[in-house]
Amino acid sequence: MQNNVNTAVSIDEKAVSVDKKRKRYPSPWYLFYPVGVVKAWRSKRKTWVKLLYSVLYLPVFLVLFLYLGIVLFAAFLPPLDRTVGSRSDRSIVNKEGNYAARFIKTGAETNGAYELVEVELEPFGGNDWHYHSRFVEEFTVLEGQVRIGQNGTELLLNKGQGTAAQKKDMHYFKNALNAKSVLLVKITPAAGLEKTLRVAYGLINDGLLKNEMTENPWHMALLLAYSESYLPGMPSWFQEPLINSLAKIAQWKGEDKSLYKYFK
Repeated sequence: MQNNVNTAVSIDEKAVSVDKKRKRYPSPWYLFYPVGVVKAWRSKRKTWVKLLYSVLYLPVFLVLFLYLGIVLFAAFLPPLDRTVGSRSDRSIVNKEGNYAARFIKTGAETNGAYELVEVELEPFGGNDWHYHSRFVEEFTVLEGQVRIGQNGTELLLNKGQGTAAQKKDMHYFKNALNAKSVLLVKITPAAGLEKTLRVAYGLINDGLLKNEMTENPWHMALLLAYSESYLPGMPSWFQEPLINSLAKIAQWKGEDKSLYKYFK
């Protein structure tokens, strides 16, 4: 009899232990806000916990819902076109500072193997931290002095020196002098560098790109996606699909048609 009682007590203790473990982890339904709210208010949790969940998780749910909607919708759209037309001009000029970029080898000429561009940098000019997911970017200083940031460190390169940013490497380049510097940029394999530069310089010359932001937000998404450029401060699993999806939607909407004059 005593053994039966001990066994019953042991089973009850295990049941309580299992029940406590179950209570330790919230139901996965709480991740789906509409169902989670109903379950929260039907539960025996304290009122302030229910209110906290209802108020704080709403914007998170809306952002995730919008994000998934954009990505899923874009998945059914045609791929982003990173090609350019048959252009005879090999150089483009940023009229703000009268600085040029010269296309030495285009992706079309190398069958997609690489692109080679010579870029003039205005005094202390350049870009900010970013990374690319699908190509390696090599830099060689042809004239002047260029500062290259790479994964949190900085290199000061003089004429004839170079370095490379591998895929996913966070990097930037800036002219280190109060005079023009010239940088040779090679990306392997070829991506949308030519199209990006032609569109960016065209928008700058037309006053539609100022302080690294386009007047039309759709054009910003297209520029980032053409060059597959991604920014710090946001997880890659989140921003890469988002930027590419927004660019595909922009193309579907015809927002790229006003850019044809720059690259067709």
